[in-house]
Amino acid sequence: MAKTVLIASGKGGVGKSTSACALGKALADMGKRTLIVDCDAGMNSVNVMLRCAERCVFNWYDVSAGQCEAENAPVQLSENLSVLAAPATALQEDASDAVRDTVLKLQDGFDFVILDAPAGLGRGLTRAANAAKTALIVATGDRVSVQAAATVANTLREKGFGELRLLLNRYDVRAAKRRNYLTIDEMIDLSCVQLLGIVPEDKKIMYSTVTEETPELVRSARAFRRIARRICGEDVPLKLSLLK
Repeated sequence: MAKTVLIASGKGGVGKSTSACALGKALADMGKRTLIVDCDAGMNSVNVMLRCAERCVFNWYDVSAGQCEAENAPVQLSENLSVLAAPATALQEDASDAVRDTVLKLQDGFDFVILDAPAGLGRGLTRAANAAKTALIVATGDRVSVQAAATVANTLREKGFGELRLLLNRYDVRAAKRRNYLTIDEMIDLSCVQLLGIVPEDKKIMYSTVTEETPELVRSARAFRRIARRICGEDVPLKLSLLK
C-alpha cells in the first residue's frame, strides 16, 4: 500500500507544484514506484512541468465518475514515475471524495502517491487532504508565506493529520544573514511545524520547464534527493553548507 503525501501551501507562488514534481522524480530515481496526482482542477500545472499534457486523456474525476477504469487514468513517464491529471476545468460541484476514491483504487500499485493540492484553504485542499494523513507544507522565507503555512497546518491538524512537516523552498542563506529573510529558527517557530528539508534558491529549476535541463544538473534537485531519503526513513543530516 502506498504512502500518500499531501503537498500544500498557504499561498501561491512558493513553488509547491515544482516541489511535488521534484520530490516525485527524486523518489522514482530511488526506485520507488511513485504517482504524482495534480489535485488543482482547472490548472494542471503538473502536466506542463512534466511535459506530458498531450498524453493525459483521463483524470481523477473521470475515475470517480465511472468514465474510465482507474488503471487507465495515470500516464507512465518512466519505469517508476507516473502522473494523474486534474480535470481541465474547475469543478462546479464539491466532489470531496473524488481524489480519495481514485487513490484508493490505485495505491496498491505504488510505493508513494504525491498529492499536489491547490494553494490556500478551499475545496481543492479538502479534496486532496481527504486522501492523505501526511502533509508536507511548502513555504518561502517571507513572513506572509510562513504565516500562511501555519494557517494551513492548523487546518490540517483539525482534519486529523498526524504528520506535518515543513519544506522551506527557494531559501537564500545570504539573504537570511542580511535579515532580508526570516531565519530558519524563526520560520519553524512561526509555522509551528517540524522542519523536513530546505531547498536553496535555484533559478535553473524555474527555467527547466523551458530549457528542458536535466534535473541532475540543478542544485535544488540534490536538495530534493536528500528530502526524499528522509521521507523514506533515512537519517540525512541538514547541512547549510550544501545550500550555498
